[in-house]
Amino acid sequence: MNSLKDIATKKNITINHTLSIKEAMKVMCENKNGSVVLLKSNSPVGILTESDIINCFTNKIDFNSSAFSICKKNIITANEDRPLEFSFDILEKNNIRRLILLDKNRKYAGVVLQEDLFNYVEEDVYKEDLKIYNIVDKSISLVTVDINDTLKTVLDKMRKYKIGSLLVLHDSQCVGIVTEKDILKLTYNEVDTTNKVSLHMTSPVVTIKEDVCVTDAIDIMRIKNIRRIVIVDVNNKLISLLTNRDILKHIKGNYTRILQTKIKNAQEIMNFLPEPIIEIYYSDEKDLIYWMNTQAQNIFGKDLIDKSILEIVSKENWQYIKALIQDAHIIKDFVLKIENKTYEISGTLSKNMKTNYMKLIFKDVTNYESEKEKLQNIIDLEIKKRLDSEYLLMQQSKLATMGEMIGHIAHQWRQPLAQLGGIFMNLDSAYHFKELDEKYLSEKLENGNKLIKYMSSTIDDFRHFFEPNKQKKVYNISEYIHSSIAIIQASFTFHHIQLNFTTSDDSLKSIGFPSEFSQVILNILANAQDILIARKIKTPTIDINVRDENNFIYIQIEDNAKGIDEKNIDKIFDIYFTTKERKEGSGLGLYMSKLIIETKLGGEIKANNSKKGAVFSISIPSKY
Repeated sequence: MNSLKDIATKKNITINHTLSIKEAMKVMCENKNGSVVLLKSNSPVGILTESDIINCFTNKIDFNSSAFSICKKNIITANEDRPLEFSFDILEKNNIRRLILLDKNRKYAGVVLQEDLFNYVEEDVYKEDLKIYNIVDKSISLVTVDINDTLKTVLDKMRKYKIGSLLVLHDSQCVGIVTEKDILKLTYNEVDTTNKVSLHMTSPVVTIKEDVCVTDAIDIMRIKNIRRIVIVDVNNKLISLLTNRDILKHIKGNYTRILQTKIKNAQEIMNFLPEPIIEIYYSDEKDLIYWMNTQAQNIFGKDLIDKSILEIVSKENWQYIKALIQDAHIIKDFVLKIENKTYEISGTLSKNMKTNYMKLIFKDVTNYESEKEKLQNIIDLEIKKRLDSEYLLMQQSKLATMGEMIGHIAHQWRQPLAQLGGIFMNLDSAYHFKELDEKYLSEKLENGNKLIKYMSSTIDDFRHFFEPNKQKKVYNISEYIHSSIAIIQASFTFHHIQLNFTTSDDSLKSIGFPSEFSQVILNILANAQDILIARKIKTPTIDINVRDENNFIYIQIEDNAKGIDEKNIDKIFDIYFTTKERKEGSGLGLYMSKLIIETKLGGEIKANNSKKGAVFSISIPSKY
């Protein structure tokens, strides 16, 4: 049994708070537990019991009036997830027979009755040899009525002595009993209170001897569905009345003792464990160490009982651990350093009656953490070495590319330089033949300036290409592909290579390092140019296609140079692999392209052959 909701009574025990006393009495008679809970918007606002009905009767209150108007008792509630032992304490402390349960939203969730508890407590709560005379209080005088008294006398005595039952005597012998349940039924049926008790009492009365075991008394009460048994001595002389409340008081004390015994046994077992274990009682004001196993005392100290947990754990760490356990009711493998040692802390949140406590296990992982730190240092060092190596390779690749750039610059400048030479020759001839006038000079100077600006912009294109990107930024894919094309276009023109560029969207963007993206595109275009020239393709063509799909940008570069040799296709991205003469190629271009795409741009690059030639496919995440 874990919680009160598992034993709650829920059916036929509630009414709307607007109903009358008479209607409340009907429900009470039907449910036979002597109470009804008043609800407003499914929240409990009051409770009526048999004693309230008796007070109504003696005070001559109209039974058609509102049931809520006579609710005088403060309703006692508890969360339905409270443990079973919680109910013993609250029922006995408040001298009540019923506990109203609420769910997490503070809405009605049921009622726990005294008699419900007897069916669910553990068997070892009852001592088999415990006798009735051990739990009844003989000093309390029994309140009785004579068999010839009226029901009105019964009502007056119940109200005066605030009791729920009276024994009926005849010649000093117990011949019957009248309870609140009987009065409720008689009142609901409007029985005349001048009638004699003998007409309405329960008879014969269930009696047992005082030397009978308590367990036997509980069994009789369960079988006969009664809440009271008359106790007599060996000579059948009336002694007392045993009620559910007497038994409950006994169970509460015994249940607590059994819990304490179980806790003690568990603690003895935990003393054999190699890990330090600490129990902390916590509250809003202070968090005190309640118990430590032997290992914890040997490590943290033997004089810490009833002292603050802050003697072991720093305030900041403890506040974090406490908040974590209170929220999730559990903590696992929380790493904490205490002095020169490292521990993994695991624990749970528990409750005993009204006391909250946490049980924490400290696993010493100092050696593990030390080895882990050493390993991490080795990994960090290797990563640094790799990054340094990649940086050097990147620089080497850029230097190799820079050598190729000089050739591209030569192609870019060859025609404008020839045109500038022609302008100077024309100016010289015009001067000798007396044809150099202001208009002619202005025209030639304008043409020369255009050529110089073109050459200057070419230098800017090359300069921007080699600018390092220290931080990622959003860039336009088409713009940087065009930037790469601009650098190599003159060389393509010189070698009569046709370039076709198509895209599904000129505005496609990604995030990363644009100059390095341009370097990848240029590497692939330059390789395509070299193979087209080497194989003397008659109508050399390179096609670039860009499309967007599923949050990725796909770039496909295809030539018509008849493809990559199948024996080399799996090696082309390997470092220093090249099919060119050593003086013509470093073997770094495609390796660095793969490194840039996959490690810096978060994408993928691969190569395959089509019917026409080689196809390089690049995919990188798109940025909207």
